[in-house]
Amino acid sequence: MQIATYVLPLISVPVVSRIIGPEKYGTINFAVAYVAYFTLLISYSFDFSATRKISKDPDNVENRNKVFSEVFYTQCLLFLVSTIAFVFLLFTVSQLKENKAVVIFSYLLCVSTLFTQNWLFQAMQDLSKVALFNLISKVLFTIAILIIVRKNQDYIWQPLIISVVQAIVAIWSFTWAFKKYKIKLVKITLLRCWEVLKEERIIFFSLVFVNLYSSTNTVILGLFQNSAQVGYYTAAQRLIIIAQSVLAMPLAQAFYPFIGKAFGEGKEQGLRIAQKLIPLIVVFLGLATIAMFILGPFVIRIFYGHRFEEAIPAFQILTIVPLLFSLNNVLGIQIMLNLGMDKYFFKITASAGVLSVALNFLIIRRFGYIGTTVNWLITELFCFSAMYFVLYRQGLNPINLEYFKFSAMKEYLTPIKNKILRVK
Repeated sequence: MQIATYVLPLISVPVVSRIIGPEKYGTINFAVAYVAYFTLLISYSFDFSATRKISKDPDNVENRNKVFSEVFYTQCLLFLVSTIAFVFLLFTVSQLKENKAVVIFSYLLCVSTLFTQNWLFQAMQDLSKVALFNLISKVLFTIAILIIVRKNQDYIWQPLIISVVQAIVAIWSFTWAFKKYKIKLVKITLLRCWEVLKEERIIFFSLVFVNLYSSTNTVILGLFQNSAQVGYYTAAQRLIIIAQSVLAMPLAQAFYPFIGKAFGEGKEQGLRIAQKLIPLIVVFLGLATIAMFILGPFVIRIFYGHRFEEAIPAFQILTIVPLLFSLNNVLGIQIMLNLGMDKYFFKITASAGVLSVALNFLIIRRFGYIGTTVNWLITELFCFSAMYFVLYRQGLNPINLEYFKFSAMKEYLTPIKNKILRVK
């Protein structure tokens, strides 16, 4: 899945971006960010909530049919609502009317969202199928895009290709799951659909606030600035997300078992382990930040071409984001959630989302894509500061300067390395 998500675009994006240029690249990414609201609504929070309902008793066929039916019918209702809202906005928002074909083609991606039931594969512990279907869709898209996009005007086919390919694969996987798990749709009332939405609203709203400082940055930038500026910002953003996934996510996944186990032994033990890991994150990702900042101009030119040189300052500003992301992961996910501080975590992410939107409206008109870039950085800094402040006030200082000494890092790094190697 990681190869499909991050490596295959390394093949198609450099080719496509050079052909269509910053303006058309920005138009595509604005449409993708806009449609992300509808895919978020249709998928709701079922990847988390529905998985839990089935994974507790995966062999219970009656419960599996009931949950699957509730999810699918509720998603059909959300798809209908999304389509009505999409059509209304398509003819009322000028930026959408100007790029009607690209926006409509991008919205077709919602069809694949409706039929993609990855939560079922997760609940049944059949993740290999998720990886397989994801890989197939990305490979087909990469091949098709390299064949079809030949000149600047071909940019409109990019969103259509990905929507059609993913819809075909989604319907295929949907049909396969029906046969594999012997799914039978049961009757679900409209009232029950509404009850399902109410039951899962907390997780959904948490995802909405996270979306406020991800996709919303691009949408607001597209509403107040031209497509070229969106192209520069999203070009830098894509590379940072790839770096974040390659550098930061493996650290979070590797450290999570150690911190979780430590907190199971006691609050003080868990905090001590987190304090020991933070210096490793700072040193490793701090060096990566410096390297990315220095190599930024070279990377942008190699990856996108000389027409995207204005994306260089945005990329350099954002090079510290993977470091902040990892620190926020430790403070928020690893410490707060392990200690049951869910409400604090929700309030901080909600505040970050509201802050991000407010800052966007204040600075984008004047500073354009650089303002959007700085806004993302400020939001991540706010999350870190707020989480640190809350933990500190609770008597849980996550940063211990003693552990930043080289002798201390060397002492506790060795057993962690050995444990990871044994797990592998």
